[in-house]
Amino acid sequence: MANYDNPNGFRFVKSLVGGTNTPERLRYTVTTGQTIAKGDAVIAASGLVSVAASNSGTILGVADESVTTAAAGTKIDIIPALPWYVFEGQCSGTYSDAVRFTTVDIEGTTGIMEINENATTEQVARVIGELGDPNNSIGANSRVLFTWVRSDFDGRVAAL
Repeated sequence: MANYDNPNGFRFVKSLVGGTNTPERLRYTVTTGQTIAKGDAVIAASGLVSVAASNSGTILGVADESVTTAAAGTKIDIIPALPWYVFEGQCSGTYSDAVRFTTVDIEGTTGIMEINENATTEQVARVIGELGDPNNSIGANSRVLFTWVRSDFDGRVAAL
């Protein structure tokens, strides 16, 4: 079965600790002029939230709402990149079993962020498995489960 190529950002799946699977949300001010889509990885830059890029060294979290061309003082809810939160995202290329339990990069732009399963420069995400869905298979555009390993909340600032 072929997977659909539908990069649409990252989605919270579950917490590995505690009794609830409702994620904590934090509210931050967005950098003026930024456009952020729900599901985009975001970073902290000069105390404000901006969209993450493939070369972002740490991740603040995942946008839980969208904002278009933010005005000064615009706020947005994010799901923090806590190391025990599991997210789901599409791989940009061809995923294989060998990627499981490795640390990889992200890529994409607003609204179309993906896990870059074959890039390991920044190593911000650790793939922990595949999304358990009958419409998902190992191969091109696989949807995977991952945790953030280089986060503003865990103190790791260098790639492994």
